Amino acid sequence: MKTTKQHAALSRTAIALAVLSVFNAAHAEDEVAQLIKPESSISVGLASASGDSKSRAIFGQYNGMRNADVYGLLDFDYVSRDDASGTWTRAKGSNLGLSSRELGFSREKQGAWKYSIDYSELDRNYLRTINTGMSGAGTTTPGVTYLAVPGTGNDVNLHTKRSATGLGFEKWISPSLQFEANFKSEEKSGARIWGRGYACEALICAGGGVTAAVLLMPEPIDSVTKQIDAKLNFHTDKLLLTGGYYGSFYNNAHGSLTPGVENRFNRADATGVTGAPAVAGGTSLADVMRTPMALPPDNQAHQLYVNGNYTFTPKARANFKLSYARATQNDSFAGAGLFDGPAGVDSLDARVDNTLAQVGFSANPIDKLSVIADARYDHKADKTPRELYNAWRAYTWFNSGTESTRISSKLEASYRLPANLRATLGLDHNSIKREVPETLSEENVGGLVALRGKNTENGWRAELRSSMSETINGGISYTNSRRSGSDWTSLSLLDPSNVATLGANAAAQAANRALINLYCGGLACYGQQIPGTSIIGLTAGAAFPMFMTDSKREKVKLSADWNPTDRLSLQFIAEDSKETNLATSNPVAGGKGWRGTDSRLYSVDAALALTEAWKLTAYASRGDQTQRINHSSGYMADINDKNDGASLGFVGLLASGLFEVGGNVTYLRDVNKYGLAATSTTSGTLPGPLTSVAPSAVNVAQAAIGLPDLAFRQVNLRVYGKYAIDKKSAVRVDLIHQRAKLNEWQWENNGVPFAYADNTTVSMLQSQNVTVVGVSYVHKF
Repeated sequence: MKTTKQHAALSRTAIALAVLSVFNAAHAEDEVAQLIKPESSISVGLASASGDSKSRAIFGQYNGMRNADVYGLLDFDYVSRDDASGTWTRAKGSNLGLSSRELGFSREKQGAWKYSIDYSELDRNYLRTINTGMSGAGTTTPGVTYLAVPGTGNDVNLHTKRSATGLGFEKWISPSLQFEANFKSEEKSGARIWGRGYACEALICAGGGVTAAVLLMPEPIDSVTKQIDAKLNFHTDKLLLTGGYYGSFYNNAHGSLTPGVENRFNRADATGVTGAPAVAGGTSLADVMRTPMALPPDNQAHQLYVNGNYTFTPKARANFKLSYARATQNDSFAGAGLFDGPAGVDSLDARVDNTLAQVGFSANPIDKLSVIADARYDHKADKTPRELYNAWRAYTWFNSGTESTRISSKLEASYRLPANLRATLGLDHNSIKREVPETLSEENVGGLVALRGKNTENGWRAELRSSMSETINGGISYTNSRRSGSDWTSLSLLDPSNVATLGANAAAQAANRALINLYCGGLACYGQQIPGTSIIGLTAGAAFPMFMTDSKREKVKLSADWNPTDRLSLQFIAEDSKETNLATSNPVAGGKGWRGTDSRLYSVDAALALTEAWKLTAYASRGDQTQRINHSSGYMADINDKNDGASLGFVGLLASGLFEVGGNVTYLRDVNKYGLAATSTTSGTLPGPLTSVAPSAVNVAQAAIGLPDLAFRQVNLRVYGKYAIDKKSAVRVDLIHQRAKLNEWQWENNGVPFAYADNTTVSMLQSQNVTVVGVSYVHKF
């Protein structure tokens, strides 16, 4: 009896295994059949959106659902395989009833050849509505007419449209050699918000009338960008090699915008008066605003490249890249409707050559150790001829140079320690050498006190990761780097041979001569390489460019993955970083400009399988960044950006799998605060001592008023239901509801829109609610 029972149990187990093997085999056969003869599908339907174009401005910015109330829905995916030849044919269309449509077709024989063609469109509708008296908005010859009352003009909604066509071809020449070629042509048309502003200098405009104005001038867009990429791919057991050519060609049908401008502009009290007239040899405000505005010129770029990787042994590999590129721009100034340029010069004749070389190496010298090394060289050579532009009275300067050399390298080692720990240590080096002006006649850089010809940043990082159990993994990392650089190139105009730069009276001239002798060796200061302490000696409130100044960066990151059950997974991330400006500063004036940045990020992601048919996903995150600015005009700003995000999603099956439902709700909130505070200023004359002066009453009062917050909040709800009529057909219903609020005081504050000097206004509904319902029929074949 005992033996019989054992045989019975074994028989039942064997039967169960046999049944499972049959179902598994059947399932595997279905998967194989799906790969060999995949199903095609088509979806047809309609969607309806609530509200009007203004209440859908945020929702419909890119998806093509802003202007109309009803939209057609059409998608298809066709796949077929010719069993005799092994040739695949694919055709796919997405969003064909919308202005964000995509369409593609391809045929291929795997391992032999492939060709493809695709087409796509994308409309961008600008969020804000323009109310203006302008005629010809979005053309090259707009006419600016002053509106007596803001809001009494015509509404204009700007948009741009991209239409792209692509062609692709692949051919296997031999088992180890493949040729690929791709071509893309993108047409872009429409108009976008643009403009010009000018504040008269005394050398340009006389007193009497408005001396400053800002006008809206929508940029007309009618351009074509063509791109070509052709390459050969070669491989052996150890070598993978790719070499090819990439070309980019940009053509703009418009060279410039020449506006007609009525000589009437708003002054501070919003009263329209004539613009300031010209002084002798100068230009009136109205004529300045009428001068042609240059649009992006035609240009092209060509690149030859080779990259690949080589396997020395199963534990040692190398990768490399080498490329040479040349970009040129030779549009005629006169042909673009601009000035003729310097004598004998009809175009910029711009040329920039770029040489890039990179090599990397990875190895596992011993079982527990892995090593990575990488080096990169990137040189940009500006071959553009230097000519004297901006000729006006006695002032002429050469065009700017952009030559630079970047070198970066890293070395990283990871070692597997006992107790399932892995330690990683890395070293990083980055340097950049850039072109800076050497003389005032070469280039006059305004608004800055100094530039730096070279920066170097060295850093190290360490990480420790642990597999604490089969369900918990985690890591902690720390990164530290410091940036320093060469001496600074002075942009001070102090020149002992030019009395105009020394001051209006004997005392100022004597003080400035003392500065020149003390810090500039008795010579003109502009273009000299001097230490940062000397720059501060020349200008106590000097603000060094934030991407050139000495700085220190630190970052700590914690991460963890936890799977408490087979159905639940959680991921956690926490980051804290800090960057501090280390530039020297005057002890009385204090450091000016950017002083530092603090950032924090926290996030959690979760996935839960309630059953085999029902699943939940969720995430939450918070980011917080503060930039500390000490402005030279007597105030400080702690510019804070805080953003929160959260989402909850679900998907499940009802009615024995005939009815699929799903959806998610997402929340996004982004708030910018300006944190203004008045600060002290200084009195005294360098090189003598400075004394601190309490903040002015005006600055204290303004800081107390502050600036409004800039806030964006959005809630999205997406729900769908899909009912299977049979194995081939289904009906799907989608519901989308979005609630958004955008408060940007720069464009509108307390219900009052921003007004340009001609009373053109730009406005948008701050609170927008949209509901979209879509019904579609899906058929598989």
